[in-house]
Amino acid sequence: MKQDMQKHDYRLYSKRNVKLPLFHQPWWLDALASANGSSWDVALSRSKDGNIIAAWPYFRGLKLGMDISLSPVLGSYLGIWIDYPEENWKEETRQSYQNNIVKDLLLQLPEFHLMKQNFTPTFDNWKELFWAGYDQTTHYTYVLDNIKDHESVFAGFKSNLRNSIKKLGYTFSIGATNDLVAFYEINKKSWSVQDGKIPYTLDYLQKLDDALINNGNRYIRLIKDANNNIVAGAYIVRDNHTAYNLMLGTDPNYRHSRAAEILLWEVIQEMSQYVDRFDFEGSMIEGVSQFFKAFGGKQQPYSVISKSKNKWIAIAARLFAGKNF
Repeated sequence: MKQDMQKHDYRLYSKRNVKLPLFHQPWWLDALASANGSSWDVALSRSKDGNIIAAWPYFRGLKLGMDISLSPVLGSYLGIWIDYPEENWKEETRQSYQNNIVKDLLLQLPEFHLMKQNFTPTFDNWKELFWAGYDQTTHYTYVLDNIKDHESVFAGFKSNLRNSIKKLGYTFSIGATNDLVAFYEINKKSWSVQDGKIPYTLDYLQKLDDALINNGNRYIRLIKDANNNIVAGAYIVRDNHTAYNLMLGTDPNYRHSRAAEILLWEVIQEMSQYVDRFDFEGSMIEGVSQFFKAFGGKQQPYSVISKSKNKWIAIAARLFAGKNF
């Protein structure tokens, strides 16, 4: 009953707070849980007058008889979201505020055999989690700020990328589409080169897509060659502040054509109508990281936070990585 009230309050809070990231939105958590057959709950920290000042959503599922909390495929960022009442606090005051909130949220979490989340990049103080027995690994994404300044953004691209876009851009056509199947097929081809198998089904993606359409937060863009062949596709989502490159796929036969880069540049310019920031959702895979690095974005660290009851479950965490419950 208490958790039902927590979720109810969180849903109301999300409607009032324009700063809450897309990946923390209750409707997005609903869609992910529905797609992979799990459930989600949330721990909330409140001010003295009862207002929500922080939230920690988490998923719940069973695997091999263990209570686990892993973010579903395409879940991107999650973790602790803190609503700061002031922007110009002294650093000591800010850290104390963070630490007190994290301690409060930790008291509300269930006891899991295994928990692992990619925390949002805005979370930058995990000391209380360390003292509570959690582990942390730093991962990186690439982020472009001030994307409304197209000239400055383009100037930051690697020189050979700029030249390729200028020379080859006219040889392709880019269009908006709602054809999820077409995007899924091009994305599946891209995965065939990386790991051999795409980690989500079309049905899984359809459930997420339906939720994103209902909330006006997604854009599918395809790029075609002169013969009308789909060469690459981008699936972009956004909130009020940032656009995210949730998925990107390229036909392996065209991976040296620069089509994906040309497509992303068009997408960045389009998203600048709505937001000031573009997150490439970078990868720790070397080749993928180098691909995004060429766009000149800032390397943005984020924390992967985990905790397990013993080392064998920690090994299981690596086996479950990137998989559904």
